[in-house]
Amino acid sequence: MSTTVQAESRYLTVNGLRLHHLDWGNPSAPPLVFVHGYTSSAQAFNVPARRFCDRFHIIATDVRGHGESAWSPQEAYQNSDQVADLAALVDQLGLGRFTLVGTSMGGRISMAYGGTHSERLERLVINDVGPDTEEGSNRITQEVGARPTEFPSFEAALAFGKQARPPIAILSEEEQREFVQSHVRQTQDGCWVWKMALAYTRIQRSRPNLWSALAGIPCPTLVVWAMESDVLSEGQARRMIEVLPHGELVAVPGIGHAPTLMEPEAVAALDRFLG
Repeated sequence: MSTTVQAESRYLTVNGLRLHHLDWGNPSAPPLVFVHGYTSSAQAFNVPARRFCDRFHIIATDVRGHGESAWSPQEAYQNSDQVADLAALVDQLGLGRFTLVGTSMGGRISMAYGGTHSERLERLVINDVGPDTEEGSNRITQEVGARPTEFPSFEAALAFGKQARPPIAILSEEEQREFVQSHVRQTQDGCWVWKMALAYTRIQRSRPNLWSALAGIPCPTLVVWAMESDVLSEGQARRMIEVLPHGELVAVPGIGHAPTLMEPEAVAALDRFLG
């Protein structure tokens, strides 16, 4: 798949912070919002966005402290801060009802948003995360704290990214490079560093009760479960489907956390679910 189709970078002041998002055009189409994971950024959705941008007006957000969005001077990185940003962003954009897709941390943000703004959601996709913290969440936190803080070249960052995120192996070499570049940026001295506020690795983040949020989300909801995931177990994934009023599950075999949403099983499910 060619990466020639590109989104437009845009900024809005949201809750006192200058936050960045990617707008993939097609504003007359139904809106679809992507929210990324703990170590990621809006660009991580470039490949699925290119697939769906002819059918939807796609907005991919950079969560505060990630990507090109500002870092919080108060180190306010709780789930409630992130949800408040999402609520204010979609209001400023005038999206009305929209479809929301959240991966990992973005899935937690999406669940919490749905619990308090269910009337705004047309559909919801939760990618490989549940309300309860499992072993993999702690693993990711530890790995982020232990990973190199900088790389001497992009090729070094690329090699690390491929090793750290095995699911991206399904992407083309060009797409893999783009995916890793969504996580790092080059400094003035030529090194490559993470696009993520360091405070995320040291603050204690509260865990809201997302089971009650799920129970109050009436829109059709697709839970994407990576069958080798240590962040979302089969038991928790199936419990989510039982709790959601209109939930369904798609299993993505052979990979761990988190699907890129371009695996054949995920693509087929999204094509059908999104319409």
